Amino acid sequence: MISAVFRARSGSRTIVLEQNDRAGAKLSLTGGGRCNILPSSLDASRFVTSSSRNSLARILRRWPLDEAVRFFSEDAGITLQPEEVTGKVFASADGAAGVTRRLVRMAEDGGASFHYRSKVADLEPLSSGWAVRLAGGGTIRANRVIVATGGRSWPGTGSGGWGFRIAARLGHKIRPVYPALVPLRSSDPAFDGLSGIVVGVVISSVFEGRPFRVEGPLLFTHRGFSGPAVMDASHAVTGVGEGGTPGVLSVCWGGPDEPGWESALLGGKGRVLGLLEKSLPSRLASVLMVKAGLEPSLSFADLDRGRRRALLNALVRFPLPVSGHCGWDEAEVTGGGVALEEVRPDTLESRLHPGLHFAGEVLDAFGPVGGYNLYWAWLSGFTPASAGTSQASAAGRPRLGRRQSPGRGGI
Repeated sequence: MISAVFRARSGSRTIVLEQNDRAGAKLSLTGGGRCNILPSSLDASRFVTSSSRNSLARILRRWPLDEAVRFFSEDAGITLQPEEVTGKVFASADGAAGVTRRLVRMAEDGGASFHYRSKVADLEPLSSGWAVRLAGGGTIRANRVIVATGGRSWPGTGSGGWGFRIAARLGHKIRPVYPALVPLRSSDPAFDGLSGIVVGVVISSVFEGRPFRVEGPLLFTHRGFSGPAVMDASHAVTGVGEGGTPGVLSVCWGGPDEPGWESALLGGKGRVLGLLEKSLPSRLASVLMVKAGLEPSLSFADLDRGRRRALLNALVRFPLPVSGHCGWDEAEVTGGGVALEEVRPDTLESRLHPGLHFAGEVLDAFGPVGGYNLYWAWLSGFTPASAGTSQASAAGRPRLGRRQSPGRGGI
């Protein structure tokens, strides 16, 4: 949608191709429909990619966050509501539905046409431009095509991985794809009674040799673990190739850091569990004591150095017992995708095929929860649509119905 707005504004003949019966199917799921449209601030180091981080940094500079805020609040007339505690920015009034309606109207006012219940079978490069082969027969010719197909997450919205397949067929390197920002499963029965408990944590791990840490709430579920901190760290578990070893998520529980917990344990009196309950839910504190090999009834008088060290490790370096993840249906985004070094950072145009651009989740990058991934969608849609000549094009999901285009334009 954002591509269509900017390409239509430039005077290009713009066709938006959508396989669903409406625009914004995936957008409607964000923030429970409220639409976490942007983050309140941006830390570029929190984006994850297996591609060139230099390429990622150059792409992120194309549309700074303050310019995106200005577009939505002033040009689009959408009231933004920042949440100070979470760092999220929501679209007020009608949420995702309102954002969709506004962007579609802006694109249509600029002359863009939307084609719903449409599907593309293939893209074929021509000596000049592109042939878009329709699933129901027929062909559309376009000077430029923007592939914004999404990834594989939330497949019910139409994200089936088509963009990865066409990019690979056209010779692009596809970094292995995996579910990201996804709840994790556990088969450890010790945590069965903790479902519904939320606790603040710091999770440390390593992804592709690069250490990282995330901070936020962890939610215990009947299947395992969820919440922002777990979602943000899940790629260490899921982003591993076949036969690879999933990363270990090391958890520091509660508010205190390691020196804080150590000081508290050294100066504690009475029952150890009583001290832990000042920072942790009681049931969790009991589980952690058992995991450390201690009885929950233990008193500080019996907490010798060895036991104290075992408990400290359980409090600040606890290996989360993960047995799997909840799959594509619950993953918020897709990790991996078209290698960033194979697109031009100023236009997101393929370095292999002139006139072919990529945007959004099909590219190898994603951010943490909290508006980062919608910002990536807006940014990567704006970038190719705001660059190039007057006959460039914009497309949502590269789909179209059973018609032959009268003349040439953009898709």
